[in-house]
Amino acid sequence: MLALNENIKEILREKKLTQKQMAEMLGISECSISRYLKGTRIPQEEDAQKIADFLGVYPQEWFPYQGEDGQTTSEAQEVLKPSRQSWEQLRTWPEAIHALATTHTISVQDICQILHAPRTWVNRYILPHIDKIYLPDGKRAGKEINTNWKEVAAIQLGKDMQDSTWCCKEDFDNLIMGSIQSVTKQTKLIPAELLVQDKKAFAAEYASYTERISELAAKLNEDPHAPMEKYTELADLKKQQLQCYRRQLSNEGRQILRSNLPSAANPDGTKSIPVRLPSIPIEKWIFPEEIKDFAEIEETGHKYFFKNGYIRIILSFIDTNGSSVRKCFYVADSETLYHKYVEEYVLISEEVWQMYAIRLMSRR
Repeated sequence: MLALNENIKEILREKKLTQKQMAEMLGISECSISRYLKGTRIPQEEDAQKIADFLGVYPQEWFPYQGEDGQTTSEAQEVLKPSRQSWEQLRTWPEAIHALATTHTISVQDICQILHAPRTWVNRYILPHIDKIYLPDGKRAGKEINTNWKEVAAIQLGKDMQDSTWCCKEDFDNLIMGSIQSVTKQTKLIPAELLVQDKKAFAAEYASYTERISELAAKLNEDPHAPMEKYTELADLKKQQLQCYRRQLSNEGRQILRSNLPSAANPDGTKSIPVRLPSIPIEKWIFPEEIKDFAEIEETGHKYFFKNGYIRIILSFIDTNGSSVRKCFYVADSETLYHKYVEEYVLISEEVWQMYAIRLMSRR
């Protein structure tokens, strides 16, 4: 194991810093730093914590310090549970293993994947607010200098500990829930049959169009020399089929269609309505960039989610300096409506749906 003064010198070389710069950064006198570097003095606890944080050293066995009784402290089986600013609490190894098996089950890598954010972002906005355990790999500047605690934990727990930092899952979930700025919805996709007076009559008319369309399409497939008028007729039949529900509207249906129907060309023209957050795990929330290859999705419009009645979740995170940043996620409508008679759907605004939902559903 490297001696304390050797450890400090090595880090100073890596960071290309002088002992004077280190003293200024840590708020420790240059004279004290000089003595630590010479190995003529062992730091007391307050200075030890500052230097340890600067070195990035976690197990206390790597970094003995002088206690109030003047005795050097070095407990080989203790792992620090650091905050981003200071090291406030020690955790014994058996306690750490228990926590890694029960509570601290989400790694920083997991969090990066869930929030679709780089590690530097997670370090800034997430880690300062949740409890975590750090498992050093025992290396410094590529050299094996101490116990590989990540490997020990992997052996004891029987799983791949791919990350060194493991966080409390409950803390993470609570942080996410506490960071929700809004849960809103703009649109609702409903079966067209909810808007008609006589659902069976609508289904019969729709089926007749389906039959005519099928027959004409079959004839066109058999006759490569069919005139263009026949293809135009096929398109017109499909258009008439999609509009046939409008010829059988109920009173509620007429009122709904007289309202301003949502337009994917202008999503900002449709009001966002607060809704209840569905009971969907955070891991299942959809980040828009996941499906950015969909041709109909635009960065500003999020057309796919708009046209399919998704719920939008806005999260706001704050770092230790008070700077904030927002992230947007989507989840599918937890109260999706499915057709009973005709597989055709109409997009209406969530605001209009909440006004007519009880009446429409009572007649279903």
